[in-house]
Amino acid sequence: MGDPQRAGMSVGSKAVVGLAAGLAAGAAIAAAAQPALLAVGSAVEVVGTLWINAILMTILPLVVSKLIVSIAGQDDARTVGRAGWQAGALFIGLLTVTGALTAAIMPWVFARLAIDPAASAALRSAASAPASAATQPAIAQWVTSLVPTNAIRSAADGAIVPMIVFTVAFALGVSRIPRPLRDPLVLLCRSVDASITMLLHWIVALAPYGVFALGLSLAMRVGMSIVGALAFYIVVSSGALVALTALLYLVVWIGAGVSPIRFARAAAPVQIVAFGTHSSAASFPAMLDAAEHRLGLSQTAIGFVLPLALAVFKYSGPIWFIVVTYFVGRLYGVAIDPARAVAIVVAAVATSFAIGAVPSGAVLAVVPVLVAAGLPAEAMGLLLAVDPIPNGFRTVANVTGMLAVAVLTDGRSNDDVVIPTGHLGTGGEER
Repeated sequence: MGDPQRAGMSVGSKAVVGLAAGLAAGAAIAAAAQPALLAVGSAVEVVGTLWINAILMTILPLVVSKLIVSIAGQDDARTVGRAGWQAGALFIGLLTVTGALTAAIMPWVFARLAIDPAASAALRSAASAPASAATQPAIAQWVTSLVPTNAIRSAADGAIVPMIVFTVAFALGVSRIPRPLRDPLVLLCRSVDASITMLLHWIVALAPYGVFALGLSLAMRVGMSIVGALAFYIVVSSGALVALTALLYLVVWIGAGVSPIRFARAAAPVQIVAFGTHSSAASFPAMLDAAEHRLGLSQTAIGFVLPLALAVFKYSGPIWFIVVTYFVGRLYGVAIDPARAVAIVVAAVATSFAIGAVPSGAVLAVVPVLVAAGLPAEAMGLLLAVDPIPNGFRTVANVTGMLAVAVLTDGRSNDDVVIPTGHLGTGGEER
């Protein structure tokens, strides 16, 4: 007999059911317009607010600890040197380019999403930190604000981008100090990361109840029109991830001379595992197998670049973060000024390195990007409920990006390599 809990519905499936039930209940309460039912709805709304607050309290320590571990905790980066710097430059370059492309396209895409202005106004009025199209600072003022004069105050004020800039600079400093001083600090950050991740597992387990409360509150205010908006978001986010994953085939062809057909054949088994499991880690044996047997990569690419990419590189991060930002902006009726788009891309690239190893970790990590855009963080509750479809495409994008970086750092034309016929000792298999 299997474990009944394991045999039952996943948390993600329960969250979808919770969202549907909450939307139906909220619409019924709004239609009835009975004071007693409205009071009950307001009481249930508190549950959703508490759940969102529980997530928000973990974001800052999670982002800070993960960035420090990702930058300062990579011992092999000193040993392998050139490959480490090359991989890091490729990570940042690919993330920045795809983030900028997404930010350039999404305003045009979401302009086609029809949202009732009254519904947007109702959402803004209910936001815990009301979204507003505040006056944008001058470019010079924005640039100088990136370096905080007081990092602790920036954290307390919710100034996410300056806090990320400080954390990255601090982590780079930590990476250069002697190991006897560096290791205890990295170990502390690993412990914080592990503890916050455990806490997030508990919070995510409550998602069906939190999402039910959020869905009920939303339907009470804006009705069932939100269903069409969420469907539009799912199609756009999935389509953007597919399109920008396809871009990697061209990048590998131009950058490493590996034909798109050959790269597609190597990546396909990995992508199948990724889409089925929604886990980059579960896809890693297939990645190793593809890198050695199908692409004939060097041991540096297989043994160093791929594990490094698995640990820190989430190619889908900026793409999906920015899609979400423009969707939430449209939903709440908040126009995103082009000057603020720069801060959004910076926050999206940096935050992608802090995505946690929890179910739908990208949804939980999107908060700094929403804050950078001046949007309410509680919008992520609905995204978590409808995440299973975009999450599959995010995982496919991530594993494809990891393979692409391994090919690009291999330093040779792989079409001329004789592919070995031996077997990996990692559990990978030909598919």
